[in-house]
Amino acid sequence: MDGYRVEVSSSFAEFWRYNVALMCGCFDGADTRTGFVAAEDAVADVGSGLTAPPADYPAARKAVLDIPEAARLVLCVYVVPHTLPAGNEVSECGPFPLGLRIVHAGREILKEERPINQWSGTSIELHVEGDRIGSR
Repeated sequence: MDGYRVEVSSSFAEFWRYNVALMCGCFDGADTRTGFVAAEDAVADVGSGLTAPPADYPAARKAVLDIPEAARLVLCVYVVPHTLPAGNEVSECGPFPLGLRIVHAGREILKEERPINQWSGTSIELHVEGDRIGSR
């Protein structure tokens, strides 16, 4: 596969409480935007207050975004809680691991795990040029 693939996943048992959105601007060598791609993996509407995962919730969940080849990318990853943690104390609800993987032209260029706050989720911005990755 040419281009990029972004994968976001978590083994956290309560990952069903979060929606994931992936958005990417694609730019050429002259820094002109040539495209925009997005994907969403939504479990429920924000504020839904679910008490358990939906019946059709998958055993292994992964959000995926395929991106065409480009000279530069600006990638945004949003993990948004639709249902707050079951515990009432922040001290009971430590961060959970979020796996982030980026593959470019079949080669893995990033594989990392980031701690995510259960109450607020996260927003991650990555800048990719070829196989180099930076963040802001």
